[in-house]
Amino acid sequence: MKMLRGAIRFAAAMVFVVACILMVLFYLQWVKPEKKIGFLRTWCRALLCIVGIDLKIEGKVYDQHCLIVANHVSFMDIFGLNVVKPGRFIAKSEIANWPIFGQIAKGVDTLFIERKNRRSILTVNQQISDALSRKQTIMLFPEGRTSAGTTLLPLRSNLMEPAVMSATPIQPIVLLYREHGLPTTKASYTDISLFACLWNIVSSDGLTLTIKVLPLIDPTGKDRREVAAEASAMMSEAMGVVDPMQAMNLLN
Repeated sequence: MKMLRGAIRFAAAMVFVVACILMVLFYLQWVKPEKKIGFLRTWCRALLCIVGIDLKIEGKVYDQHCLIVANHVSFMDIFGLNVVKPGRFIAKSEIANWPIFGQIAKGVDTLFIERKNRRSILTVNQQISDALSRKQTIMLFPEGRTSAGTTLLPLRSNLMEPAVMSATPIQPIVLLYREHGLPTTKASYTDISLFACLWNIVSSDGLTLTIKVLPLIDPTGKDRREVAAEASAMMSEAMGVVDPMQAMNLLN
C-alpha cells in the first residue's frame, strides 16, 4: 500500500509540475504581479498537498516587501515559502540546470548565484538592491547549502547587505519537517538526488512542514554581520537547537 500510494503521488506530482511549466512558459510571464502572486500561492499549496505534505504556518507575515531569510532543508522549502509570501528566490546556479524544477525556477524570476565566484555575489547583490527598490520581496537561504533539518548552519551575511543598506525589514523564518509529529530528515536532499528525495517524501505518511514566521528585524544602524547574528539567534531558538554563530564566537 505504501509503495502504491507513493507511486500515485509521484506520478501526480510529475504531471502537475509539467503542467505548471507550461503555465510558466505560456501564461505566467505576461500576467500582472498581483495575479502572479495568487497563482503561485495556489499552485504551491496544491503541489504540497499532492506530494502528501501537510503545511502549517505559525506567526504573522509582514504585509509589505522585505528580505526573508530561512533555513534550507529541501527543494520543497520553496513551495512552502511561496504559500506564506511569494517572492523572488536566490538560488545556486546549479539549480538552473535541474530537470523540470530548474525550468520552473527560471520562470518565476529566480536570481542565480555562482557560489564560488565573488564577482557573481556583487552582481546578485545589485539585482537584489534593484528588486528591493521596486518593492519586491526577496527569499534567501543564508546557510549557503542544505542541511538535514535537525540543526542550523552558520548564516552567511554577504547577500543581506542590500537590505541593510536600504533599511529594508528582514523576516527570519524557520522550516521544520516532521513525520507523525517527530523530527525527520526525509525531506532533505543533502546527500541524495532530487528524485530520490521526492520519492522519500511521497512514500512517507504523516509528513508535515511547519513554517514559523519570526519577528521582523530592523536593520537600521546595524551592519550585515550583526543582522545575521540576530537572525541566527532567533532561528536557532525557534528550532530548539544550538545557535551556530554564537558557538563560533565562543570558540574564537
